Amino acid sequence: MSLSRPWDDFDAYLFDIDGTLIHCADAVHYFAFCDVLSSVGGRPLNLEGVTTHGNTDVGILRDAFATAGIAEGNWRYRLSELRERLCLRVEEQKGNLCVKVLPQVQEVLSHLRRKGAILSIATGNLERVGKQKLAAAGILDQFDMGTWSDAFEYRVDVFRYAVEQIRRNTRRGATVLAIGDTPADIIAAKSNHVPVIAVATGVYTYDQLIAHEPSLCIHSMADLL
Repeated sequence: MSLSRPWDDFDAYLFDIDGTLIHCADAVHYFAFCDVLSSVGGRPLNLEGVTTHGNTDVGILRDAFATAGIAEGNWRYRLSELRERLCLRVEEQKGNLCVKVLPQVQEVLSHLRRKGAILSIATGNLERVGKQKLAAAGILDQFDMGTWSDAFEYRVDVFRYAVEQIRRNTRRGATVLAIGDTPADIIAAKSNHVPVIAVATGVYTYDQLIAHEPSLCIHSMADLL
């Protein structure tokens, strides 16, 4: 898959959050997970051994419980409660969020807005968690819409709904470009027949990302400008 047109000539854009738009130097989200996991496990639990980057919040809970040997029947029926508790913990600690907008992100967003593009979020974060991070970074109001992981366990479904949402609110044939920092973003975009730019500003290197054959791979948003 390759870009069929210049990167800034699409109708709409799907942006991942962590590692793509921002970097969180705090552990607010992490400790919220630990609290939720421990409340079910009855003992201290954490995310050791769990792939978090490119996962969804629901998927992280699922994988952490599996790693801890906790059967699905012990937590799945409580998922709504666990999502709520996770959001509450992050909201209670929002003053401790330490969020930095990644280089040239503001410039890319401003450039696309000037061109009249629709900007959307497609993320593994729960909505209330992701919005707290974007608000702390001062860029929440840059986005027209968003798709979050509240109703989706797998990233491919997040992207599918995000594309559908854009086309429902604009026009059926709207061109969409995804931008993310993990192999999971590349896989989810390609599974939904959407071109994708992989940006190596998260935990994955340029070489690791390009091995998954994104439409375009860049070292940072500065490469686009």
